[in-house]
Amino acid sequence: MKKLVWSLLAVVLIVSLQVKPAEAAYLPEYDKYIEVSYDQARQIADALGLKNVPLGEQTAQISFEVQEKVITKIEKILGKEIDRYYIWLTVNGEKVLGIDPPLPQA
Repeated sequence: MKKLVWSLLAVVLIVSLQVKPAEAAYLPEYDKYIEVSYDQARQIADALGLKNVPLGEQTAQISFEVQEKVITKIEKILGKEIDRYYIWLTVNGEKVLGIDPPLPQA
């Protein structure tokens, strides 16, 4: 019985390592960087529901990750990939917010 359990575990492990998850269709070559003032970035962040969240590189990364997770869920529901890029708002050259406008599909 132990041999059977270990064999099944080995098969599951091998299969899980060989099956690649669907890769998101994030197209960083289309990313846009827009320099804005801190006040403009603050207004946009507030409008996106990030009121009182400090702006900076960490906020940009968090906004990117949150949107990627949402898109992944949508892709699973639809059963297809959504091509996308990001608009990165920068203040003094530092990314402070990532905004995802989906690319229209033909």
